[in-house]
Amino acid sequence: MEKYGLYDVVFKLRPLPQRLTDRQYVNELIAALDHRLIATDHRRRGLLLNAGHTSDYMYFVGKGIVRSFYFDDRTGREMTSILWNEQSIVCDPVSFFQRKTSDANIEVMPGSLLLSISYFQLQSIFKAFPETEIFARCISLQYVFYYSERARQLAGVSPWDRYICLLKTHPGIELKISKEIIASYLNITPQTLSKMIKTRGHP
Repeated sequence: MEKYGLYDVVFKLRPLPQRLTDRQYVNELIAALDHRLIATDHRRRGLLLNAGHTSDYMYFVGKGIVRSFYFDDRTGREMTSILWNEQSIVCDPVSFFQRKTSDANIEVMPGSLLLSISYFQLQSIFKAFPETEIFARCISLQYVFYYSERARQLAGVSPWDRYICLLKTHPGIELKISKEIIASYLNITPQTLSKMIKTRGHP
């Protein structure tokens, strides 16, 4: 089931070359991917990538939540930079595609179901189906857009409005992860988050 969700997401990426609309070619591609994708069930929090290492796997969230975080050198606190929900493709694209050391930690939350493919397995797909290399560019561009939008939001949107936006884009997330993680994503302290909710009421 999760594989079908992945294929729905992947084939909606744009722009796609004409070859990737050919039914027979796509069926052959899907069959090749089916042999390489690995499903994992995560019952506990765990790191998928440690800062200082190279990203060797790309993930798809079939169920659950994954986050990217780093440690603020000034405060020593964890700062969450990305929250991926269901139907999201998870990776550090610079580290994964360019084989560079990552400065991010990627952590999966309990109750998550992921699909993964290794860098080398994906390269074998690119070699067998050259048109699929467009996916690497599409995914990288998505991350460029995300970080641009995130910088704009952190600079120009109030913490409360950032919280409202998070609840809209990630329905029910306040029930899936801790207030500490949510606060670190909003770039405020847990105490400030609690005070906002107490003052304004839960949206």
